[in-house]
Amino acid sequence: MVVHFLSGDLFGIEGRRVEIEVDLIGSLAQFVVSGRAGQGVREGKERIRPAIQNSGYDYPLTARVVVNLAPATWEKDGAAFDLPIALGILIKHRQIEVPETRGWGVIGELSLDGSIRAVSGVLGMVLALRAAGAKRVIVPAANLAEAQLVGDRPRIHGARDLVEAGMILRGESVGAPLPEVRHEPAPPLPDFADVIGHDRLKHALAVAVAGGHNILLIGPPGTGKSFLARRLVGLLPPLTPDESMEVTRIVSAAGHRVDAATIGTRPFRAPHHTISWAGLVGGSAIPRPGEITLAHHGILFLDEFAEYPRRALEALREPLEEGNVTVSRARGSCTFPARFTLVAAMNPCPCGHYRNPRRSCHCTAEQVRRYLAKISGPLLDRLDLRLEVRPPASSDLLRGGGGSDARRTTAELRELVERAAAHRERHGRAGSNRSLEWKERDRWAPLTPAALELLAHTADERDLSTRALTRVLRMTRTIGDVQGEEELREAHVLEALEYHTPGGGAGFYTWLGGA
Repeated sequence: MVVHFLSGDLFGIEGRRVEIEVDLIGSLAQFVVSGRAGQGVREGKERIRPAIQNSGYDYPLTARVVVNLAPATWEKDGAAFDLPIALGILIKHRQIEVPETRGWGVIGELSLDGSIRAVSGVLGMVLALRAAGAKRVIVPAANLAEAQLVGDRPRIHGARDLVEAGMILRGESVGAPLPEVRHEPAPPLPDFADVIGHDRLKHALAVAVAGGHNILLIGPPGTGKSFLARRLVGLLPPLTPDESMEVTRIVSAAGHRVDAATIGTRPFRAPHHTISWAGLVGGSAIPRPGEITLAHHGILFLDEFAEYPRRALEALREPLEEGNVTVSRARGSCTFPARFTLVAAMNPCPCGHYRNPRRSCHCTAEQVRRYLAKISGPLLDRLDLRLEVRPPASSDLLRGGGGSDARRTTAELRELVERAAAHRERHGRAGSNRSLEWKERDRWAPLTPAALELLAHTADERDLSTRALTRVLRMTRTIGDVQGEEELREAHVLEALEYHTPGGGAGFYTWLGGA
């Protein structure tokens, strides 16, 4: 009989079911793999033979090993098929007695000594095996915590080596236990209490996190833009179980470390401005997730915003609007989730000191204009809050404080975010306010007559696009939620407009002095 196992590979972050068939044919020793096997699969024979022999088993030297990977409609690559192929050889050679292998899923890369290495993307593969009807799945012990996020079905076993995997198949072992999580105190997150001054900015950033709104921080170097942005992660609410599974699947597919201590952490990604377009958005011959996908359900912080490649910045427009990105390559097209909060920080000019009250700017008006033109109008339209960051007074820095809210802590600001979340739940709405649809605005944005008149007049006066008007209205809703008020008044609209067009100008360039 031919030995059958279910296994899997990845395309993007999605797992795909692969059926593995193993047979031995009396002939000269040979190892043949069919079914469009990639280089990583073909090299598996150099790992499988020593792994079998070093585990105390005999490798069949007088038989032709024939392996088929089905379906043959796509190329399969990687080392995740090592373990099911090795187990298939041992079962077919009658060194492991197993009555039936159908319904078993097996994933794992073998070391030469027979131990099983962790595999990237295990969670996505196990989800694919569950959809294929697998009843039990063997995964590397290092991937056990990640794989068990799928729940009770299928039953997951973690194997540390080839011998233990054979014992699991025979029913002689349940596999490795879940790794113990050391309950050591986590390192403290950066706290807003460390930020002296900027009390208005702290409140505005809490509003942005509460509604999932995108932020642009602009000001001279050394004013605290990065310092503020890196403290936003402490305001984010915990991941829901579904969000946790989605984030873990992405992290695992990208080949990053996943363990019981890190599962469920909201991402904070801060790529350098020299990153390539493919690194930011996703790409390579076989599409891989980029930074915008790794920031899914978290924060993407882009410091020195105007220094990023223009092509990379323009590629952000659709993900910011749709919450996903589609990467097309010769081998296929892949859609990655990319629903993140963008936090961008930039200087106002090449030298960085335009509008700096303490230092003179040496840039010409044309240099400032060209610098700001790196941020296109359509991209700017997708940034809900444009906040100017001015240097705090030296006396406040030296004395360690300023106004009454100057030492406002992360815990205090998080209360505003939690208040907004509770307010939204009363309406039965899932997700953040940035996802609210314009067609339902009468339900989620009950404006007073005065607030409606103010918003309409200002939108015409400042020539706000339909997208910008929608984003201002969503932000107005968030401000009302933060204040615990259902009806939206003039004060809410004024605050939202001030965040969106600081100084009351007609746009970004006017705000910076007509450059």
